[in-house]
Amino acid sequence: MGMFDSLYVNCPNCGNELEFQSKSGVCFLYSYKKNNLPTEVAMGMDGNIVKCDFCNTNFKLECKIPEVVKIKLIKTNKKEDYRGNYNPDSLKNKKENKRLRKMFGLK
Repeated sequence: MGMFDSLYVNCPNCGNELEFQSKSGVCFLYSYKKNNLPTEVAMGMDGNIVKCDFCNTNFKLECKIPEVVKIKLIKTNKKEDYRGNYNPDSLKNKKENKRLRKMFGLK
C-alpha cells in the first residue's frame, strides 16, 4: 500500500469534507487544512479532481504557490482524476512541467 498526504477542504456547495491526496513531500499520512498546506505537497495536488459524494459535483483543485499556498476549488465536468506518478519528461506533462518551471524560476 502506498503512502500519501491529504488535504481536507469543505465542498463549496454542501459543506461536505473533500479529500485531495498527494504523493509529493514526506508522505507520512499527514492531514492538512488549506491554511497549513506545505508547498511541496500542494504541487502534487494541483489540478486533481474529486467528486463530492453528497452533491455529486466535481471539483478541480487549483494551487497558487507563492510563499503562501492559496487553494481554489473550481467546478468541473471532468471525472475524478487520480494522477499517479508525475513524469515531467512525458509529452502529456510537458506543458505542466513548463508551467511549474516558470512558477519556481527554473530553467
